[in-house]
Amino acid sequence: MKLKIALLVLLCFSVGMAQQKDKKQSADKGKWEELKEYPKPITPIQPEYPQLAKLAGIEGKVYVEALISENGNVVEIKSLKSDHETLMIDAIEAVRRTKFSPGISKDGKKVKAWVVIPISFKLDDKEKEAENAPQGAMAHVSDEAEPEMNAMVAVEKLPEMVEAATPDYPEEAKKNNITGKTFVKVLIDKEGNPKKAVVIKSQNELFNQPAVDAALKSKFTPALQGGKPIAVWIVLPYRFTLDEGVENKSRLINVFECDSEVAVKEKYDNYVSMKGLVSDSDGKPTNDFKIEKIESTIHVGEESVFLKLVQNKNKFSLYHCVARKGLKVYWFGGTNLDKLFAFVEEYKKKNNL
Repeated sequence: MKLKIALLVLLCFSVGMAQQKDKKQSADKGKWEELKEYPKPITPIQPEYPQLAKLAGIEGKVYVEALISENGNVVEIKSLKSDHETLMIDAIEAVRRTKFSPGISKDGKKVKAWVVIPISFKLDDKEKEAENAPQGAMAHVSDEAEPEMNAMVAVEKLPEMVEAATPDYPEEAKKNNITGKTFVKVLIDKEGNPKKAVVIKSQNELFNQPAVDAALKSKFTPALQGGKPIAVWIVLPYRFTLDEGVENKSRLINVFECDSEVAVKEKYDNYVSMKGLVSDSDGKPTNDFKIEKIESTIHVGEESVFLKLVQNKNKFSLYHCVARKGLKVYWFGGTNLDKLFAFVEEYKKKNNL
């Protein structure tokens, strides 16, 4: 399956409050005015680092503007600027989850106020090192019978794979439509046999063991140096994908709890349009898709819609249903429309939607 919806990894980061000569916008008066105290987060804002951005080594800063109520709740959020589109969604979600102290006017009253919040996404040194790891058939060798894994020496001829073992697709990943890449560093001995295999980078740990098993079951010709076979380390990439040729019985569901009607409307509209939520086969955000509405007699919650998403490049289709009730937004997805109808109907009855 070529569609990916962003996976997340927690990362600590710094947050600062942007000021414009100590002025904030009053939500009630619609203008900038001085406040005695400005809204501040009571607890640290902790966004989850987008997994695909992390694997791609993407860092940057995001600026969002939030309207904080008299009770310290986030009632509205606007995106202002982002160094990379992939980071914006998680920054907004992090701010939405945060409780703030309210703004205080000069006469001591709690007031609604807009604040501009910068959020930094930065990888630590270990994550950068993993991102910069070789992603091709690079050899790591030494003169010893078993070379050190990270020692790199040029060779005349790299090992060639003469028999490739196909990794098993994990049932849990298949069931939940999980796709991704895993990179395995493999020690090939003087006879061309894989002796050891270590995962150096992976988009999902479910793929780690199948990738290692496949690497160890494959067969190679040995590397050559000075006309003689030597033991070397190489890096093998494994891609786990689900396509239309694979029977897909899975049905996905995500339930989002929001803290206001405004947040519910924003989340609902976002998943109807899928803006910023679709990535191509390489994990890069893309707008190269179209959304088609599907007529259905099934109605879920207070508002719902069935849609078909088609990626223009590879014509891959994903059917999904977006619904909302109260302060919750529901997203259902699958590659088989009839099964999706049945699943949504069943879920609706069980959960009184």
